Amino acid sequence: SEQPTLNPDSSMLTKDWVLLNRYAALAAQQGYKDSFRPGDVVALKSPTDPSSLLIKRLVALPKTLVRTLPPHPESTVRVPPGHCWIEGDERFHTRDSNTFGPVPLGLIESKVEYIVWPP
Repeated sequence: SEQPTLNPDSSMLTKDWVLLNRYAALAAQQGYKDSFRPGDVVALKSPTDPSSLLIKRLVALPKTLVRTLPPHPESTVRVPPGHCWIEGDERFHTRDSNTFGPVPLGLIESKVEYIVWPP
């Protein structure tokens, strides 16, 4: 879901293997505010299907004003406390905050640190 950042060759039959930093999510739950920053790629539970894991880019943290993209009904949204705004890198072919709105920070499970495979 984070193409082209992950797996830029859409014809590949293999998926990227990534190293996830779960400590970032634990630190955020303990109140460390610098655990996540806009631009980080994160793994989170889907707000519409908790059994699915999404990999998306963190665009904004609480209280930030975000310019949205279709299909979101508003042109801008202020991210509420305890939430974040996530988007896929392939903006017009993704299900992200533009589809389901701000996401609770508690759904973030980890930060993507490295692409392990392919090298």
